[in-house]
Amino acid sequence: MQKTYTPELVYYAGNQLLEGPVWSEKEQRLYFVSIEDEMIYRLNEETTEITSYPTNGPVGAAVLNKDGKIISAEKQGIYLIDPETKERTYLMQANEDERQRYNDGKLDPKGRFLIGTMGYGETVEGEARLFIIEDGEVRTLLNNLTLSNGLGWTKDGHTFYHIDTPTKKVKQYDYDLANGTVSNGKTIVELTGDGSPDGMCVDVDEKIWVAEYGGKQICKWDPATGDKLLTIPMPVSNITSCCIGGENKAYLYITTAKENDEPLSGGLFKVKIR
Repeated sequence: MQKTYTPELVYYAGNQLLEGPVWSEKEQRLYFVSIEDEMIYRLNEETTEITSYPTNGPVGAAVLNKDGKIISAEKQGIYLIDPETKERTYLMQANEDERQRYNDGKLDPKGRFLIGTMGYGETVEGEARLFIIEDGEVRTLLNNLTLSNGLGWTKDGHTFYHIDTPTKKVKQYDYDLANGTVSNGKTIVELTGDGSPDGMCVDVDEKIWVAEYGGKQICKWDPATGDKLLTIPMPVSNITSCCIGGENKAYLYITTAKENDEPLSGGLFKVKIR
């Protein structure tokens, strides 16, 4: 009997653009951002309690460091936020291009912060970057991008995945974990349908999940072969990102963006995948 994967609505508040879900194993909480509302949310699914953290301009990504503090990439800079006291500390500004805002970002297995950019208000072709921040220093890891988006690593940290959305491709790089550098980039997935690749994540079996903006689906791929392993249809068109979380990491949490004629668009969903 074939298993069915049914998306379940977890949170809905009419947001325009939810993004960047991050599961806190320690807290058993889900963090995600509402970019245009300039807000980070922390969700306790058991109690349905939402904690809100206002940001200084549109927030592209919020990740958790090894101490459980939030690193938040906001239009006006990168901040450290204490999730309990909400105390904010300005760290730095990596992006000096006013035409850009921060978009997707994650910590690499060594704790470096990788954060990409995209056009703010309009697309600026070839001018986006993927920055890498370590010990207060910033450098450019990838340039000549247009809309830096989903990223992830294999468990050993030696393979890195990255999406530049307009190319409709997922690229794979060799990742030097000691130095935080990339080499040998190649395309492993190319979308051919209506959807464009947005956020992505790597699951416990080292397969990759790619959210399709405009595609009304999220798909599981084998990065070794480029084969599509599974398609999960979604009740809304604009799928923005995903992460693995929940009890025993059995769930895929999925963020979405508003589409005017779709009642649940802009909501947060989850699907039991194992």
